[in-house]
Amino acid sequence: MAKGFTTSARENRISLWISVSFLWGTVFYISSILILGFVSEYSGGHFHPDFSDSIKSYVFYALLVITVAVGGYLANKLYDPTGEKRQQRINAVTAGMKEQVFVSFVGSIATSFVFGLMTAIAFWLSHLTFGVAFDVPLRTVLIGSLANIPAGIVGSLLTGLVFLGLKFAGKFPTGEVVS
Repeated sequence: MAKGFTTSARENRISLWISVSFLWGTVFYISSILILGFVSEYSGGHFHPDFSDSIKSYVFYALLVITVAVGGYLANKLYDPTGEKRQQRINAVTAGMKEQVFVSFVGSIATSFVFGLMTAIAFWLSHLTFGVAFDVPLRTVLIGSLANIPAGIVGSLLTGLVFLGLKFAGKFPTGEVVS
């Protein structure tokens, strides 16, 4: 291993991108379904899928999640091919110099909005393919995606609190350099 790299910087694997995208994507899929249903009552449309329709739609959603994860991985490889910037960010977080309570605050806002849109796209594709009921105007989808942002903020806060707990317990990774 080259001097200056850490095990955490080397862990920029596509499998990590896909698994984390599925973890957060599934959380946002559920929150998006609930929020789109609520917003459709007040903003127009009808969105109250049953469980089987949600599973059918998840097939398309999973394909979208994989596409986003692979795209993010490739963009990250172009932006930071050596992992140096990623390691600097990890070191700053570990040292408590940034994101002490909210982890990736701006990122959580963006992803919660995008995953809200992806949920609507997945249901629309499922409507076209499987006949799943989906009658939601674009305005409602956009309002629902905006309303999904608090889910991202809560996720960011909970992750930050877990990190703080791990730091307090002495179990948080240190990001030390391995030679």
